[in-house]
Amino acid sequence: MTDEIFFERQAAFMDNVIKMHDTVKNIHVSLEKLYPITVIHNGYFYIFDKNEAGNKYEFKRKVETSVVVSGEILTAFVLDFYDLKPSVVISENMVGNLGNDILVLHEFVHCFQLENGAIEIKNGLSIQRQEMAKSNYTWEIDFPFPYTNKFFINKTEELAGDFANGNYESVEVYRNCMRAYLHKDEYEYMIWQQWKEGFSRHVENLIRKELGMRPNGNILIQPFGRVHFYEIGNKYIEMLIKKEKGLDDNIVKIFHKMFICE
Repeated sequence: MTDEIFFERQAAFMDNVIKMHDTVKNIHVSLEKLYPITVIHNGYFYIFDKNEAGNKYEFKRKVETSVVVSGEILTAFVLDFYDLKPSVVISENMVGNLGNDILVLHEFVHCFQLENGAIEIKNGLSIQRQEMAKSNYTWEIDFPFPYTNKFFINKTEELAGDFANGNYESVEVYRNCMRAYLHKDEYEYMIWQQWKEGFSRHVENLIRKELGMRPNGNILIQPFGRVHFYEIGNKYIEMLIKKEKGLDDNIVKIFHKMFICE
């Protein structure tokens, strides 16, 4: 892709992100502001951030990267080369699809988490220290959680009915069972994924509801995988928010309630 086509596509894509953001920014505190969007193009990070007026993205910086794009990339992390700001990071092959704008807003929620306790929470987990000691920077993706364990499968399949019936007590029993049964690193991994991705899915579905779109979700049936934690986290967070007024805006408190199973 030539630079000319690249800049044309990113301008149209980011204009669409701004339009959608303007429509939904008052739904939740995590959507109140625009975050930088970094696009991987021809071996470089192209950083785009809002202009002075705050109503348009403009090109800010170009930084060489060794990241090899073999597929689609959409994530969020702190940019050590851009004032340590959280940023959405997206591969150029996703910029051409205007339908990915809602996914960028999903990543805005992750940026919000990074600014509001996620880094401190993650660094406090023993699994983080354990995996960093092994220089495993991809543990959030490749940790060998026992998804095929029969006890885990049986208990998790029962959750679908508990969520459908709004049975908070049974969901708490499930979580306490998992805490007692799983190894510490497995339990931490499960809760981290349920909090991090479950909360982002919760906000994404608020956006989808506002825009008249179908919710994003997964059915809790085999074979289980990481994305099922996103769904479990989303459903459990919805329960917690209904149970405790004002909890929706306190994501650190949500994490601790999920972890401790209060």
